[in-house]
Amino acid sequence: MPDTYFAPAGRSFSEQLEEQCRIIDSNPLAQSLLDAMPDPALILNGQRQIVGINSRLLAVFGAQSAEAFIGLRPGEAFACIHHQEGPDGCGTAPSCSVCGAVMTILACIETGQQTRGECRLTLRQKRIVALDLEIVATPLYIGGEPYFVCALKDIGAEKWKSVMERTFFHDIINTAGGIRGLAALLAEPELDHKTEQECKQWMLSLSDTLIDDIKHQRNLIAAEKGEYVPKLEHVDLGVMMKELRESFIHNERTAGRGILLEVPPAISIKTDPPIFRRIVGNMLMNAIEAAPSGASVTVRCSNTGETVRIEVENPGDLREDVQLQIFKRSFSTKSTHGRGIGTYSIKLFGEQYLGGEVGFSSGEGKTRFYILLPAG
Repeated sequence: MPDTYFAPAGRSFSEQLEEQCRIIDSNPLAQSLLDAMPDPALILNGQRQIVGINSRLLAVFGAQSAEAFIGLRPGEAFACIHHQEGPDGCGTAPSCSVCGAVMTILACIETGQQTRGECRLTLRQKRIVALDLEIVATPLYIGGEPYFVCALKDIGAEKWKSVMERTFFHDIINTAGGIRGLAALLAEPELDHKTEQECKQWMLSLSDTLIDDIKHQRNLIAAEKGEYVPKLEHVDLGVMMKELRESFIHNERTAGRGILLEVPPAISIKTDPPIFRRIVGNMLMNAIEAAPSGASVTVRCSNTGETVRIEVENPGDLREDVQLQIFKRSFSTKSTHGRGIGTYSIKLFGEQYLGGEVGFSSGEGKTRFYILLPAG
């Protein structure tokens, strides 16, 4: 058997698999369990291969028949974006070591006890689909042989609500609070003219930020549904990067950190300006928050002829477990006030709607996030 990055390799032979499926199909208890499940459910053998499913799973994942799933592991059946990265499919890739579904199933197999866990799945179907699931794995012995019933509950709405509360409402309230504070200052009867003009400019800037946050949230909801339609225009990268730098210099989170620009003249791309600005802004904010006080982050742009690369670099390495989850929806490195949308939305908009490639590298004391876009 090949070496794997996480779960064991090895599968049942076709004759064994056929016999296991026959046992499940002819066992009243197994069929009753599957039919009684209010959520999608499947039965796995000891090699984590599907040997039975219920009709709800067929409906959710759009398969025509159970035969399409038989013999596959869950990540393979659902088209997880990582299922081809390991030497023996689902469960054997580096990313599988942080997959809640794989860990829950393995724990159930190893302990023989019901096990519950959560997982974030990113699926490559007609479009990229992100799922947050609760997994309940329960051992089932038939004829002395172990099988494992796995129920899948969609908790995406619950997770999304939590992310919204941590991010959207947090940012909206902060921005609105800033506008309220400036309005209170403007109401002072003895305010000097210079301060009054500065307050008005700050109010305009904060109001634009508030509108931009609301629009982006609306766009993100549309993008997840596959309904967002990008509006492409020519963008001068030098001008936009300078504008972004100026906006971040005055942000309280940037305090004590520098922003360096390495942008050659006369580079332009055809893109959706608000979405592109948000993508680079998210990369820049992540870099600033990761950089220690006194350090600088660097924004680089380069043109290879066919593609334009925009890269944001900050000092410091990402932990390996973070690297394996960085683009998953609702994942955040900030446990108390984390966002969980930024890197996910970079990937979603950058690849699915702008036709680019989003990625990162981390090592030797540097972390770089980048987006490659067709040259304009």
